[in-house]
Amino acid sequence: VRIVSVPSEGLFRSQTADYQESVLPKGKKKFGLTAGLPVTLEGLVGSDGTVWGMNSFGFSAPYTVLDEKLGYTGKNVYEQVKKIL
Repeated sequence: VRIVSVPSEGLFRSQTADYQESVLPKGKKKFGLTAGLPVTLEGLVGSDGTVWGMNSFGFSAPYTVLDEKLGYTGKNVYEQVKKIL
């Protein structure tokens, strides 16, 4: 299992194709996690991957409540990743 952080999609995409392939190799399963729209990571994980993200906006509550409500917990992320392995 490899954990990769790509805080700037634009910067990552400006790197060489060889570098991008070394970080996110084709043919390997990938799981993208974003607190934004899933579409932002779909291009990076490709057809070999799954993205977990928000499908709606407008909630208002302390972040700990929202994380729980929207499934952004360690246990839930673990379960989602386990499904694709």
